Amino acid sequence: MRQTPRLLTVAAGTALALAAGVALAESQYGYGTGTPAVTAQAHLNLSVTVPKLILLRVGTQTGTGDTLSWTAPITWATAPTITAGNNEAANWDGTAPTLGTVTNPAAVPVSAWTNSSGGGSLTYTAAAFAPTGGPALANIGVTSGAGLAHPGGATLAATSSAASTFVPSTVATGTWTFSLTGTALTWPPGTYTTTIPYTATSV
Repeated sequence: MRQTPRLLTVAAGTALALAAGVALAESQYGYGTGTPAVTAQAHLNLSVTVPKLILLRVGTQTGTGDTLSWTAPITWATAPTITAGNNEAANWDGTAPTLGTVTNPAAVPVSAWTNSSGGGSLTYTAAAFAPTGGPALANIGVTSGAGLAHPGGATLAATSSAASTFVPSTVATGTWTFSLTGTALTWPPGTYTTTIPYTATSV
């Protein structure tokens, strides 16, 4: 049967609306005579989206990452108070120098949070100290206070041997204390650096 121009126009308009993603309302009607009630129904669909979020903070809010620094002081049995300079009186008795007291940096505060139903996991990677010839990653010890533990073992490695985990929708906090070990007197003079990226992942 040949369609009239009006029907063709309506059909074309409906097709264009659907193609453009225009929402078409649901509609029904009830019709009748006499006593029985008539009804018409329509429905609305509701949708709520909750994004997945994970947060991690290691150290203070510097924006560039905290720097933990050690100085490996060298001394000898009869040494005076040592200050920077040249041609200072040494009072050296001829015995081999030793490593003085190494002061470790303050504990590092850490925090993590996620709303992921499985909670979160925390790992790290670390590059070797540069330049070469100085401390190894294993010369840095790590101890954890109560709460969120440092991933991996008691000393640093290239990658964390095991992840630390935290539960969903609860802020996990903790403190990590780093210490320097090793025979610093055998390392050539200089400053040795590395960076440790930590990664929190939703589970």
